Amino acid sequence: MFLFYVDEAGSPDPHHEPLIVGQTPLFVLACLTFQADEWRSLDREYRDLRQRFFKKEIGSGRPEQFEVKGSELVRPSNKNSRRRHTFTRHALQLCVDHKGTGFAVVFKKSPLKPTAKVSIYNMALHYSVERFSHFLDELNEGLNPQFPPYNCQGIIIADSRMKNLDLNVAISHLSFIFGHLMGRTFERVIEAPTFTFSQLSVGIQLTDIFASCLYARYYQRMCAKTVPNALDYSHMQYADDYTDELQWTARKPWHGYYPRGYRIIDHSAGP
Repeated sequence: MFLFYVDEAGSPDPHHEPLIVGQTPLFVLACLTFQADEWRSLDREYRDLRQRFFKKEIGSGRPEQFEVKGSELVRPSNKNSRRRHTFTRHALQLCVDHKGTGFAVVFKKSPLKPTAKVSIYNMALHYSVERFSHFLDELNEGLNPQFPPYNCQGIIIADSRMKNLDLNVAISHLSFIFGHLMGRTFERVIEAPTFTFSQLSVGIQLTDIFASCLYARYYQRMCAKTVPNALDYSHMQYADDYTDELQWTARKPWHGYYPRGYRIIDHSAGP
């Protein structure tokens, strides 16, 4: 069994250009997947990592319930925080060490003809499920050198937002895998997405950091020189080596090409 942890960075809400403070020109839906039997050791090692770097902030509280937000780690105002960047490196390396695999859908949003935010999230999840399914099919065929071949399945665990939004995503996902011609072929991804509290899930917390690093990466590449009032995320370039290592790459062609884990969708000229 594989656990597909899903979280977002940036916002699916509409934005203006020049940017207004707090607005984001990108939306990233990212996923880290781990084999289920990695969960316990991953949880304990990440707990110890937080305790090591944020002991003062945790204080007398339980380190298991202390959440380090990815947006705080990567934000430009913290570019000179050596502690935060060292922690980020260790967190990403922890994902690599536990055979994590990364996926993401990156939207550059249109400031003039914005796509509905619910549609962006659901679209991103559908695109992700396609890659999740290919990842599992290749494992079953013995094409992934990290794992022995076996008849595996996967379940999606996402960061909870609001009840109505979570329900909408779950309904859309089930409609896709049972009602869409291609979705019906993705038989290894089982059940509707499960939504959980991020402060209680090591997988969601690590995915939040991973998503924030990808957000910084693609913001710098796609927006820094073209979007008025864009921020500068150049200080996060070091994370690219880790996100490159985590990215899934197909071992065989699917529909005539070799897909990769990160998909870029540019709506900046309109949906």
